Amino acid sequence: MKTFDVCIVGSGASGGITAHTLTRAGLDCVMLEAGASKSVADFPTHRLRRWNLPHRGLRGDYFEEWLTQTGFLADKSKEPYSVANNQRFDWWRMRAVGGKSLFWAGVTPRFGPKEFTPDDTFDTRWPLTYEEIAPFYDRVEEMIGVSSTGEPVGDFPLNKGLPSFAPKPAEAELARACQSLGRGLKVLPIPKAILSRDYKGRPACHYCGPCWQGCDSGSKFDSLRVFVLAARNTGRLSLIPNARVRSLELGAEGTIQKAHYFDTATRQWREVQARAFILCAGAIESSQILLNSKIANSSGLVGRYLSEHLYASVSGHLPQLMSRRVANEDGNGAHVFIPDLTKNWRGNKFIRGYQIFPTGGTPEFTLVGQNIPGFGKQWMESVRDYYTAGVSVLFQGEVLPYADNRIELDPQLTDDAGIPAARFVYSWRDNESAMFKDMIEVGNEILRKAGAEMLPNPNPKPDPYGHSIHYVGTARMGNDPRSSVTNKWNQSHDVPNLFLNDGAPFVTAGNQNPTLTIMAFALRSTERMIRLMRNQSWKD
Repeated sequence: MKTFDVCIVGSGASGGITAHTLTRAGLDCVMLEAGASKSVADFPTHRLRRWNLPHRGLRGDYFEEWLTQTGFLADKSKEPYSVANNQRFDWWRMRAVGGKSLFWAGVTPRFGPKEFTPDDTFDTRWPLTYEEIAPFYDRVEEMIGVSSTGEPVGDFPLNKGLPSFAPKPAEAELARACQSLGRGLKVLPIPKAILSRDYKGRPACHYCGPCWQGCDSGSKFDSLRVFVLAARNTGRLSLIPNARVRSLELGAEGTIQKAHYFDTATRQWREVQARAFILCAGAIESSQILLNSKIANSSGLVGRYLSEHLYASVSGHLPQLMSRRVANEDGNGAHVFIPDLTKNWRGNKFIRGYQIFPTGGTPEFTLVGQNIPGFGKQWMESVRDYYTAGVSVLFQGEVLPYADNRIELDPQLTDDAGIPAARFVYSWRDNESAMFKDMIEVGNEILRKAGAEMLPNPNPKPDPYGHSIHYVGTARMGNDPRSSVTNKWNQSHDVPNLFLNDGAPFVTAGNQNPTLTIMAFALRSTERMIRLMRNQSWKD
């Protein structure tokens, strides 16, 4: 059996930048991806719209229904999971080379200094500072192409990148309302891994559709085109698709020697051998692999401190935008946001904070007719008038890291290969409830200030657990092996040739989207690992 220099598990954002960095350094790598190898032509961006779906998204699960129809989503009948106490947890798993980076919205804020060293005393701090990771943010933004915020505000740092996208008319209206509230809100362009001009052989965005539905032009970053294909072109990356990893095997010296995987195409068990192993399967699946391997868990914390983001939204219609000309505003989503400035008013109601996304416009569909009385020509004219006036204020807040929020192995449930399935034990607490209440209050205040006609929503509820897709924190980093799984370089305390380059080592979720931070840490970790391998030592 061939022994590779490095085995990478997963091909999403973290796996892609890891493979790109390793192969450019001359290392011989193998990448195991649970999904199929698909081409850009397989992206359903322009041929699968809401009206093509069997239920038109009207059951309240448009996102899941759409992804299911694409054929890119994991089949729950073959790869099931369970949730304790009859709760609901939405676990989104892409099954294709490129992972979730194929279907993300491209939002790339940095974590600010207070994410790494919070002002409060809840739980623990990260074992490093913003200043240590900032140079890697710079480099990742240059590699993938990021449209910038243009300025830092409060604890939110500046992204370095391309020109920002102009706000939509609805966003300009809401921005004026937000900044006149007296809460100190500052509306900024959203930093996105979407090109506002041609960049490194990729074309600028031409607003062809919602970015979370995939990007066939390559204007939005995805791991497949920017990193994985480039790594393969070096001749130093062997890509193995349809490889569902079950476990890693330790050798006599206490280091990992093999990865065991199920080939879903041939339905046979196979293995690969390498000098080092990097898990990039996502926080949940990487921890599931470690639990099935029964390794790297002397702290007992593998799978624990699972965290994500809390969402809330308030919607309405602005009279000043009614009956205007229909324009293409269903492109790359919201163009503006408000970084976390909740310290201006949160007091003792809750700790940590949330981002605000005020947006609106003319999307590809509208359900406003459900809230307009009448029928016939007058009703249709009213729908047309309101169609251009819809606005919403979306909130994304931090869910605190709780030790008993975790994934574990289900004692009975397995997938179709016999691999023990993940079981979620998860709930939000008083802090999340207080934050959600504040989000709704602020959202209503913004819309009232903007003069919106409000849609009735007497009993707002958060999205289900897991719906944010921003899973982090199941193998947290730290300096003490007794209270952490990895060191600050994403390296296992217990198994020196094991690294976790996805969101698993996160100590907190922050209130920002995690992908840019995941890639910055992956780049930092991988470059150090290259130095260690060249020095033939797993210690500095």
